[in-house]
Amino acid sequence: MSADSRPVMGELLLREGILTETQLTKALDAQKHTGGRLGYHLIRLGYVNVQRLSQFMRDSMGLIPYDLPQWVKDPTVIDLIPGNLAQFYQVVPVEKNGSLLTVAIADLDNPSIIPALEELTGLTIDPVVCPRETVIRALEQFYGVAKDPGVVRNIAGDHLFVLALQSKRIRPIHWSALKPDSSAAEWLRTVLAEAIRNGSRTVFIKPDEQALRIAFKGSDNVEDRFALSPQKRQEMDALLIELARLKDRRVSPRQEGRVRLQVEGRFLTLHVKQLSTLQGNRYTLTLYDEKVLAREWQRLMEQLGPAEREGIQDAFAAGSGLVLLTGAPGPGISEVYYTLLDRLARIFKPTVALEEYSLLAVEGASQMEVSREREATWPELITLALKQEPALFSCFPIKERRSMELALLAASHTRVLGVLHQPDAVSALRWLLRNQFRSPLRAGVLKGILTVASVAQLCPYCKLPTEITGRDGMPLTLYTRQGCEYCLRWESLPTTEVLEWLPMTEGARALLSDEPKAEDLRRAVENTGGMPLAQRLLGLAKEGLLDAQDAREYLG
Repeated sequence: MSADSRPVMGELLLREGILTETQLTKALDAQKHTGGRLGYHLIRLGYVNVQRLSQFMRDSMGLIPYDLPQWVKDPTVIDLIPGNLAQFYQVVPVEKNGSLLTVAIADLDNPSIIPALEELTGLTIDPVVCPRETVIRALEQFYGVAKDPGVVRNIAGDHLFVLALQSKRIRPIHWSALKPDSSAAEWLRTVLAEAIRNGSRTVFIKPDEQALRIAFKGSDNVEDRFALSPQKRQEMDALLIELARLKDRRVSPRQEGRVRLQVEGRFLTLHVKQLSTLQGNRYTLTLYDEKVLAREWQRLMEQLGPAEREGIQDAFAAGSGLVLLTGAPGPGISEVYYTLLDRLARIFKPTVALEEYSLLAVEGASQMEVSREREATWPELITLALKQEPALFSCFPIKERRSMELALLAASHTRVLGVLHQPDAVSALRWLLRNQFRSPLRAGVLKGILTVASVAQLCPYCKLPTEITGRDGMPLTLYTRQGCEYCLRWESLPTTEVLEWLPMTEGARALLSDEPKAEDLRRAVENTGGMPLAQRLLGLAKEGLLDAQDAREYLG
């Protein structure tokens, strides 16, 4: 491309040594194919940052950073992008010419910004990249009054979403008074307040072609309660992503975060799980508070015998040692982990927890979230956590050999709770032996293994007999579901978490000369006054409380 055919800004950037010929050519090709301004493509391709380009335009071209309020000649252009969405994406609409909407944008970290804005507005977006502080000042001026007073953003810690606070005149609107154009914050406040009022701990937000559907999970069913217009999808996305800080996560189809909720003097935690689908982002919102965890602890302990409860207590009462929590990934093992951590953090101080996703805020525990640490590795973060000299250290989960090695080293001088995603104690011990940890196991560093089996509850309306082969080779007639209108309404079938405690006594450690056999470990559990997992599951299946097909992998 000749110098005469290049734009003035491109030529000046070359002369200043800010760009190379190749970089300018690629940026101009991108501009030719997709439109937009040269500066936008230079920044999008990573050839120059916003601050450097702004300084260049001011010093070399006699231009100053955009004064966005003066650029907006028609105030109605601001209404083309809702306040929640504008603040989430950090964009400001400034000018509309026919079907072209010029939008000031602070950065290009999110590649979906332009398509999302075009889908929302039905217009072609002409992005102008501006310094972040310029866009933020404009957001404050144009959208500041529209900020929901119940959204309290915290630089460190969880954001706070106020559901009801009389002193600030914040209260949920009754669902019958909500309107299609009510803000996403008003909709969310009403939905969560209604869920609390009805005793529902879980809310599903599901997009489809006709609407954004909101369903409540009750004690025995899932009920569609609200339907929002599809146009609300992006605004609700923006609000939930900002509140739960999902936009700070690594790119993944499944993301999780949490929000602190306030209802007058009561505080709760909202766990937000996002799943990308063809129809859009789908959310599962789960409510927790401290009282729930205390009740869960009681419920879990009630299924264990006195010897098992005493064994778990003794394992942590010792000044050091590792207790493994093992089971398949999912909400079941997460709930047991947080219930146990909540209990332990009240006893052992300081407690430091390293978690891939900190789903719940546990009082008394310093929680480090790996998914927010983009540069550090698990072993590096474990080392950093242990420098705090905790009385209890927990790691959820332990993913690879080096992390387990550090956990076992730490367990030689402090208490450690580790989550290992193996289906049962046999698999967990085999994993440890195959990774050459026989020596610390024989030395007694591992105090015990608490296995969590999450098994679907039996549907009472469509149960059918099924034949299962027991451990003795004899057939057992139990029950499973066939699928009916009742059980198919569930997003996921309700489960029961069933526990097994295997204390690593001298007798259990003696089994580790070779890979342990399941039958030997069952006897080790029985010899210490416990009940093997298979026996406990079989008893519940015989009572018609569990689906035998889901339990069969543990019954063989």
